[in-house]
Amino acid sequence: MMKFGMFNSVDGDRRYKADDFAQYFSTFIGNGIFVRPSDGLQVMAAGNSMNVVIRPGKGWINGYYLINDEDYIYTIDKGDVALNRIDRIVMRLDHIERKMSVGIKKGALSTSLVAPALKRDADAYELDLADIYVAKGALTLSQAAITGAGGVGGSGSGAGGVGAGGGWRWCCP
Repeated sequence: MMKFGMFNSVDGDRRYKADDFAQYFSTFIGNGIFVRPSDGLQVMAAGNSMNVVIRPGKGWINGYYLINDEDYIYTIDKGDVALNRIDRIVMRLDHIERKMSVGIKKGALSTSLVAPALKRDADAYELDLADIYVAKGALTLSQAAITGAGGVGGSGSGAGGVGAGGGWRWCCP
């Protein structure tokens, strides 16, 4: 099948879906975080607490976009009394809910730590923004416990996007 577009409709002969626009945008905008502002969608420890702040910023997944225009505060569950875990902050494209969001994936308690897996199937696609080490007994988080904040470091590759120096940070391979 050959597709083309986008043309003005004449008497309703051209109707486009969100998927058509996402497919178009995904041909030249890769998955990731726009680097302006430089702290866009970074995950930061919020003082003497178990809270993290997701900074304002913009992100793209498979041609769909998310714009966060204010600080969002999320509370991370306190540390277990005996075991550590890694929680993951993700940006999520959800086709079932028809939305994009940022959320927390709580890790499993373990002596050999592994961050929660990213969901990548027909229903949803996730990019990791940060991994958070939650030590046993933790009642507060420090910035040192957060890796990969803003899609760089940690599991993020830190590569460029939309051409060299295009203003994008890739979140994931």
